[in-house]
Amino acid sequence: MKLRYIDSFSLITPCAIASVLTLNQVVLANTIRQVAASQVSGENAKLQTVKVWPGHGVSISFYRTGETIKKIWLDDPSKFVFDVDGCLEGLGRCSGKSTGAGFIHIRQIEKVKIPGLPPASYGAHMTVITEAGGTRKSYHFRIVSGTGAPQYSQIEIIGDTTPNKPEQVEPKVSYLALSDSRYIAKVMQVALYKQWITVDSKLWKRLNQLVELRSQGEELVIAASNAGVSMQLVEKLMSLGGKRFIEMPPLNVD
Repeated sequence: MKLRYIDSFSLITPCAIASVLTLNQVVLANTIRQVAASQVSGENAKLQTVKVWPGHGVSISFYRTGETIKKIWLDDPSKFVFDVDGCLEGLGRCSGKSTGAGFIHIRQIEKVKIPGLPPASYGAHMTVITEAGGTRKSYHFRIVSGTGAPQYSQIEIIGDTTPNKPEQVEPKVSYLALSDSRYIAKVMQVALYKQWITVDSKLWKRLNQLVELRSQGEELVIAASNAGVSMQLVEKLMSLGGKRFIEMPPLNVD
C-alpha cells in the first residue's frame, strides 16, 4: 500500500450533525472506577492500564484499603508526572516517621527528550510500594495517553470481597474502541476496492490485527504497537474514514 495514495484520498465526512453537538449531549462515564487489590498486586494480578488525557489528570487512591504509599517508580517520566498527598521514602525533606501517602495524581505533559531514556512504546510502567500492618505490597500500572473525551478521573483500589477467590471483573469494551476499529476497517475496505492494497500483503495483515485488538478494547497506542502499525498511519486512516470530530457515545450506550 503506497502512502502517497492515501494522502490524496478523501471521503465525504459522515454525520455532519456531529459538528453541532452541545455539551448537554455529552454522556459522561463514572468519575471513579474501582479495581480489586488482587487484580493489581499478588500472584493473580494483571498489569492494569491507566489512561491519562491531556489537561485531565487521573488519580489512584488507596484510601479504601487503608494502605500507605511508601515509594513510587515511574520508568518513563518524559510524558507523565505524578504527585502525592504526602511524602515518600527517599526524599531528603521527609523524616522517617512522616513518610507515606494514600493518593497519587498523574498528569500528562508535553513530551520531554531525556538523554539515554528509550521511548516507552507500550506505556509508562509505574510501580507503587505500599505498607499496611507491617506488610509491604507492590502494585503495577501501565500509564498511557487517553484519546477522545475523558472516561474517568480516579482509579480506586478496594479490598477483595472473597480473599481466597478474587473477584474477576471483565471490563466492557468502550464505545470509543469500537468506533476506532470501525473507522479503520472502513478505510481498509475502500483501499482494497481501489486496489491500493491486497489481502495477502503484510500491511493488510497488520491492519487486521490492529482492528481486532482495538475492537477487543485494547488501548489504541498499544494495539498499534503490537500490530506493527505506526500511530501516524492509524490517525491518517481514521481521518480518511471520516473521523473528523470527537465522538460521544449515544444515550443508550453505557
